[in-house]
Amino acid sequence: MAVARVVATADRTLTGRQLASLLTPPPEGRFGYRELARAVREALLDGRVALRLRLPAERELATVLAVSRTTVTGAYDLLRESGYAHSRRGAGTWTALPENQAPTALGAFHGDAGAAVDLALAAPEAPADELAAALTSAAAELPRYAGSQGYHPYGLPVLRAAVAARYTARGLPTLPEQILVTTGAQQALSLVLTLLGRPGDRVLAENPSYPNALDAMRGRMLRVTPVPVTEAGWDTGLVDAALRQTAPRMAYLIPDFHNPTGRLMPQEQRRELARAARATGTWLIVDETLTDIALDVPAPLPFAATAAGGDGEQIVSVGSLSKSCWGGLRVG
Repeated sequence: MAVARVVATADRTLTGRQLASLLTPPPEGRFGYRELARAVREALLDGRVALRLRLPAERELATVLAVSRTTVTGAYDLLRESGYAHSRRGAGTWTALPENQAPTALGAFHGDAGAAVDLALAAPEAPADELAAALTSAAAELPRYAGSQGYHPYGLPVLRAAVAARYTARGLPTLPEQILVTTGAQQALSLVLTLLGRPGDRVLAENPSYPNALDAMRGRMLRVTPVPVTEAGWDTGLVDAALRQTAPRMAYLIPDFHNPTGRLMPQEQRRELARAARATGTWLIVDETLTDIALDVPAPLPFAATAAGGDGEQIVSVGSLSKSCWGGLRVG
């Protein structure tokens, strides 16, 4: 079976339970809409809640906090009115700060120009000149597609070919047919989990790991088997033992500048893990969204490129534009 690769941008969503755990409850113990708005505002200002995060749906948060949906609706209205949130039709409510308002805690610092830099957000600002040039180029290409129905479920053919060519240039021969373009890395992961897993299946995941990925696994009622990543990195023997003892259906790895430890998995460990996963029939979901963020070392090869012949047959690579380019890009 051919190696599959998924390219996506990241989807930054805060779940109801995550938000509730970050809020300071009022003295009386139960949130009214004003108290809820105040708690979210304070969490934004002191850095507990990052900027440009999508807040949970009103019904979900109401259930978690054991309040009425009207309470959450009122709180979100107050946040929008005061500039601490904004909404996009069909895209939910997102955290923000009013103009001239800066975070007050160590989650941000002031750069040379005096502007606040949000350290809780691991994504760059848009490269203005490059973005303008790209949009101009894309607008010029639009007439080529205007005469068609415009639906490309797997992504624009020219984009899939470009992504395949990039993988090939990085050392992993790839065909456009092996590329699926999604609207977010989170969507890509959700699609793979849904395709390969069933409720009750085991999935091996690093501990610690990317919280939204773990939420996606639990949301599909998969049983997560944790394996530790320490300051020293991965213990290949421990991962191999976990694979053999539990024979998980899938394993989710972040080998490139691991989130959140920042560790880079050595190539020999990659080969060993690919070999061990193949022996147990485990699908490897390799999150490579941080691959391009190589500051003092060369960018690593794609994980599947380091696998020995045959060991890469059950590897799904998830890539992203959000960290290396700009999170505002949505392609599909």
